[in-house]
Amino acid sequence: MEVASLIVSPLLQVIYEKLASYPNTVETPKDQRKKIEKLRDKLQIIQAVIEDAEERQLKDKKVKIWLSKLRAVAYAADDLFDEITTQVLQRQLVKEKVPVEYSSSNDTVKYKLRRIPVSIYEETRRQVRITSFALQSILSSFEMSRKLTEIVERLDDIAREMSTFQFREVKAYKRLDTMEKRETGPYMDESEVYGRSEDVKKIVDLLLSSDGESWTIPIVGIGGIGKTTLAQFVFNDQSVGGHFDMKIWVSLYGKFRSKELLSEILEYVTKRRCESLQMGVLQSQLQESLCGKRYLLVLDDVWIDDQEEWDKIKNLFRCGAEGSKIIVTTRSQKVASVFSSSPPYLLEALTKDDCWTLLKRQAFLHGEEDAFSSLLPVGQQIADKCQGVPLAAKVLGGLLRSKREKDEWLRVQESELWNLDAGENRILSVLRLSFNHLPSHLKRCFAYCAIFPRNYHLNKEKLIQQWIAGGLVQLSAGYDPKMLEQIGNDCFDDLLKMSFFQPASSSNVVEFKVPNLIYDLAKDVAGNEFLTIENRSNSDQADDLAETRHALVDIDYRSNVLPEALYEAHKLCTLYLLASGDISMKALRKLASGFRHLKILNLSGSGIKRMHRSIGDLIYLRYLDLSNTPLETLPETIGHLCNLQTLDLSGCNDLVELPEEIIMLVQLNHLNIKDCARLACLPARIHRLRMLQTLPICFAGEGISVLQSLPYLRGELKIKHLDNVHGNFFFRTHWAEGALVKHLQLQSLGLFWGDGDEGKLTQNTSRQTTQSKDASEALIEDLKPNHNIRSLSINGYPGCKFPHWMNQCAISNLTELELINCKSCETLPKLGQLPVLKCLSIQGMDNVVKIDNEFSGGGMRPFPSLLELTLRDFPELRTWESIGSTEAFPCLKRLSIMKCPLLITMPRFPTLQHLTVQNCDPVLLRSAAELRTLLTLVIDSFLKSTFIPKVLLENCLLLMSLKIISCPKLPTLPANLGKLTALKSLKIGWCEMLHSLPHELGNLIALEILDIVECPSLITLPEQSLERLSSLRSLSIENCNGLTTLPKGMQHATALEPLTIMYCSNLASLPEGLHNLLALRRLTILSCLELAFLPEGVQQMKMLQNLEIHICPKLMALPNLENLVSLRSLAISECRNIKSLPEGIQQLSLQHFSIQHCPELEKRCKEGEGEDWPKISRIPYKYIGKDTAASSSSS
Repeated sequence: MEVASLIVSPLLQVIYEKLASYPNTVETPKDQRKKIEKLRDKLQIIQAVIEDAEERQLKDKKVKIWLSKLRAVAYAADDLFDEITTQVLQRQLVKEKVPVEYSSSNDTVKYKLRRIPVSIYEETRRQVRITSFALQSILSSFEMSRKLTEIVERLDDIAREMSTFQFREVKAYKRLDTMEKRETGPYMDESEVYGRSEDVKKIVDLLLSSDGESWTIPIVGIGGIGKTTLAQFVFNDQSVGGHFDMKIWVSLYGKFRSKELLSEILEYVTKRRCESLQMGVLQSQLQESLCGKRYLLVLDDVWIDDQEEWDKIKNLFRCGAEGSKIIVTTRSQKVASVFSSSPPYLLEALTKDDCWTLLKRQAFLHGEEDAFSSLLPVGQQIADKCQGVPLAAKVLGGLLRSKREKDEWLRVQESELWNLDAGENRILSVLRLSFNHLPSHLKRCFAYCAIFPRNYHLNKEKLIQQWIAGGLVQLSAGYDPKMLEQIGNDCFDDLLKMSFFQPASSSNVVEFKVPNLIYDLAKDVAGNEFLTIENRSNSDQADDLAETRHALVDIDYRSNVLPEALYEAHKLCTLYLLASGDISMKALRKLASGFRHLKILNLSGSGIKRMHRSIGDLIYLRYLDLSNTPLETLPETIGHLCNLQTLDLSGCNDLVELPEEIIMLVQLNHLNIKDCARLACLPARIHRLRMLQTLPICFAGEGISVLQSLPYLRGELKIKHLDNVHGNFFFRTHWAEGALVKHLQLQSLGLFWGDGDEGKLTQNTSRQTTQSKDASEALIEDLKPNHNIRSLSINGYPGCKFPHWMNQCAISNLTELELINCKSCETLPKLGQLPVLKCLSIQGMDNVVKIDNEFSGGGMRPFPSLLELTLRDFPELRTWESIGSTEAFPCLKRLSIMKCPLLITMPRFPTLQHLTVQNCDPVLLRSAAELRTLLTLVIDSFLKSTFIPKVLLENCLLLMSLKIISCPKLPTLPANLGKLTALKSLKIGWCEMLHSLPHELGNLIALEILDIVECPSLITLPEQSLERLSSLRSLSIENCNGLTTLPKGMQHATALEPLTIMYCSNLASLPEGLHNLLALRRLTILSCLELAFLPEGVQQMKMLQNLEIHICPKLMALPNLENLVSLRSLAISECRNIKSLPEGIQQLSLQHFSIQHCPELEKRCKEGEGEDWPKISRIPYKYIGKDTAASSSSS
């Protein structure tokens, strides 16, 4: 298949739509109007045959050359109309007189007198600008007229040439607007995957087997065959989840470099960015994360067959527990052979029946196919041509979903694209066929996605804003411009339903990615208009940069300049800069002068601190992303960007203020200042930006009425410092009662007296306000939200009563509600009848004494949808009355009650599963005795309690997790703890007076995890109890200084895998019989100052993989280790009396060896000359001495 064939139809459609609306938006001379009409007529004729031309170019190169000429003329027309409309907009702004803002001072007469000289100066400057601009406009209008004439002439030539090709007219594809929309969600729908159950079973069996030969399992198949889907199914299989301690998923396409792989694995495991790129550090961190744990690692979509890179790191992964597995998905058997010498799992095509079922499921709604029986035979033929490739069937099915005429299905079935290629190129041909049959507006939106890196996580809202900025989403004449966002959303949803996008993860509904093979299609249809430059090398560079319109540049983090080659792309419209370092002023100035036609500029995540004032020269810019940068200030020339629609400053924590000139951005729709921690105010005349739809933060005061001037705000809004609203504001001279935000289509509203980010229960609690309670109550009544509101937060409200609208249908669609530090309120609002409320958090209510039936709202089934409820910091709350209805809280699953020291009762919760009680009266625990459905229970910070009520544990027979922490006066635990036979996890910590554990502990036959932390009075552990804990998999004892020995019964905990003993300063010995811990994989001993020796049983731990001993100064020697055949990692530090390594260590398969702060041992292990060096010389990764880096031996 020929690469990068030209797709011109979307561009023509954009130009045509602009021409159609042009006479209505721009005042045009008569002669120009005629030329524009002629241009539009010519385009309409060409559009009728453009679909046929795009298909014929695959066989006729002359057609491709003709299309290239057509594209060049279309872009010239687009640029010209951009110039014309921008000049019109500039003229309006120059003529517009900027209103003078008067001081709030009472002495307005004096203020006006002082302003007279300034006003004269400003008016003079304005008149000079008008005159200067008028002269420039006269000159440029002649130039524009010349360009228009030239474009019309060029298009005439193209139209004449078109007649020689005898193109046939093809009806344009349109989206079927009457089609019912099917809801899509982020989770994998197993019902939409067919014919893979046997494959899943075979892979799962390999994962659960103990066969060491199947450590790595390559899954090989052509693109689109379902390798990733199969790996996902296996990854999420319940039996697999229970078998592995840790599951890791890494997508690798085209970037298999050892450092990057380790970094990505660590980021997945730790859930935070990996800062270091030093190999030694990465190896050490990975070892710490994996050692002793049975893990499953999926390396998805591996392309590079670099044996050397894999050999560098493969032994690192051996430190995991026995049974760890690695799945590799790849299109290449050669790649598979790098990872495993065993035969790969070859994923075959679907059967014809499964392929047809999948295509049919995508093409029709449930049961709908019966109404279109004439389409079914054609559909079966199309499914047969997919050759069992699920992606092809899924994408084509999505395409056919919008077609209900038989001839439309036949055109798909009879297309010549089916015959072009074989193998993977055939799949790409199928996808290209799907693309060709998209409506024009979807083609251009999809092709734009070629600008992003492979596997890039796309934010849906940002992508739609970029589509609009690039002119890819157009309105028909006469439509409201605000509809653009909805049209963009529809385009995205259509592409998602047709599988051109997929969710980035199962838990994220705003981020998506383009599947790999679909991404190949995007790059193919994008052609040489899109350029990617990585690491300053032109690896993906087009031959003719003059045709490049969109560029992604991945700059080395040490560099702050753009590659010189890029400046050849004079017509660049989109520039994505991936750079973590700062960008120099010189580079920014050169960027602005070199790319005057930029519409989209993304510098997100870079180290930029200041923008050069030349940014104002990019007058065609519509989208500017500076989010998550250390930006400190914006130049006043930002106001010159008269076309700017989106300015994203979210996460700019160092940004202190916005320039006043920002109010000149009259086209601005989105000003994202979320998480700008230091930003304390907005420009005084922000209300002039009447088109704003996104403004996540507003600062109150006399400027709160600005909300009345911004009627299109939607999404999220936080109004901060409502305590600064004073004076005449409360006479409501500017708005109707309760109408400050009601007109806004908000999903989330935050009302903050104060900043709201000061700490919900610390500084905020002591903040003083001069606003009276009556004034606060009047103000909050005027902040009644629209009934569409989904999330509401009220923080620091000083009034005595909540607003009336909280008890009405005004918030009937609310799903999340947060009330924080409303300290003067004596009662809670009536919330029980909110039908869809799922999460309710109430904190810092100083004056609430009781919660009664009023809270339930008086209905028969209070809180019908509530899932989570938190009550925190109610210092005076004494009573929580049972609600009269037996059907109250029917769905509540999670309840947290914290810092309610006087509360002694609570209602029954029939479905409660998770209860946290912190810093409350112990009597309250008795009320939990009837909670028979509890699965987890946390008892925290009962500082004066000397007992846990026995009745509490009497009925909690389903309890699986119990934490008892920070109860310093608790001497022991109740004996009936042993009745919790379903308990799997028990943690006891920070209980200073706890001196013993009950013998009934041994009845916890399901217990898998036991943690005992900082119980200094605990002298011994019950001997026989540990003997019966046959399911115990993890035991950790920390900071228990009273322990001098551990019970011999430990040897019967034969399922134990990690054993951790830390900071037990009086522990003199470990029990004998540890050799019976046949499953033990990790032994960690830290800061046991009296420990003098390790028992001989340690020598027989044949499954032990990781041994760490730190800060044991009396330990004299290590036992013989030659029988530890599974040991992969040995680390010793601050054990100064260990003088030498034991014999036999050289016979082990150690991968990691570390000696720190052991002077004698370090000396003996010195490279090349130490007496113990021969014992360790062959270990790949060694860390010896505090100043030495990791070394890898090749000997």
